[in-house]
Amino acid sequence: MEDMMKQMVKGVKSKHGFEETLERIKKKVDELGWSVIGEHDFTEKLGIRFAIVEICNKEFAKKALEKPENRWISAMMPCKFSIIEMPDGVYVFGMNMGLFAKMVPGELGELLSEVAKVDEELINSIL
Repeated sequence: MEDMMKQMVKGVKSKHGFEETLERIKKKVDELGWSVIGEHDFTEKLGIRFAIVEICNKEFAKKALEKPENRWISAMMPCKFSIIEMPDGVYVFGMNMGLFAKMVPGELGELLSEVAKVDEELINSIL
């Protein structure tokens, strides 16, 4: 069970510090035509450098939700990435959308595959 859960979440070590990683993610979101719709910094509350960035693209969201039978996907929205400092550096974690897309049939699965490509570009911006 633990292995399956670890596969559903991707983690990548950034080549940058916490602040620069956070800024690079937000800049890339903008470059890709997506929007940061939420940013939560938990550093003060937890004593660990930790933030969550929520992103969305209204065209993707609208397409995903247009059919009532697909609206369950709303529980997975918006896309979230965590930026967290670990003993050996800063990591970015997010859902493995490519793997998840393979589990979802039809047009919604295809749309999620497109979202997975956006996720990859975001991750590549910190490498």
